[in-house]
Amino acid sequence: MNHLFPYIERTLLHPGVSLNEQYEVLDEVTQLGLAGMTVSPFWVKKFRREMGETHPATLATVIGFPFGYQRTEAKQTEIEWALADGATEIEVVINTSALFSPASVWLKIELAKLVAPVHAKEKFFTVILESALLTVDQQKQLIKLAADAGTDFIKNATGFVTLEKASQPTYHHESAVTFRQLVPRSVGVKIVADGASEQQLEKLIDAGVERLAISNLWKL
Repeated sequence: MNHLFPYIERTLLHPGVSLNEQYEVLDEVTQLGLAGMTVSPFWVKKFRREMGETHPATLATVIGFPFGYQRTEAKQTEIEWALADGATEIEVVINTSALFSPASVWLKIELAKLVAPVHAKEKFFTVILESALLTVDQQKQLIKLAADAGTDFIKNATGFVTLEKASQPTYHHESAVTFRQLVPRSVGVKIVADGASEQQLEKLIDAGVERLAISNLWKL
């Protein structure tokens, strides 16, 4: 599966993640030429020092994880610190609760406020949806909001359910392919691919998916 390595991002967001586990993943990212690693905000500064400034892999972190219902101001502060600590990509969990409420108009305003400081630092911005909670029409609505805001990538899930129930992966191949089809080609797509087979990962790449978010590479 060496040909898949440039598409794989290792995610380290489960609550019991240890420093040693993250060092092991950094070794994987470096030695295998993976696309990047995603750590919690607490660890960004540490791993920016470990990776240095010229490491080719992205160092991403999550904002508003896992449900996205923090105040916009709190997310802005998280982004400010993450960028200062050396993150090269910011993944923001969209406020799904607002979508289900009359406050949905605020999603557009929030995304505009959050994407600006990231792009001002010339870093990547990703919007995370929890697509399993959404109808196709709701997915389309949020995808349009994210695309109009200028996001670089849209991710189909937080992976939170998968992380909490690792023995029961929630990957659904057809839904993942459909998600890629819903997103404009001008915007990159990330798919949480825990539980996918190597053949399914290849099909995602063939469908135009740019990044495969995987929490445990060796369970594929």
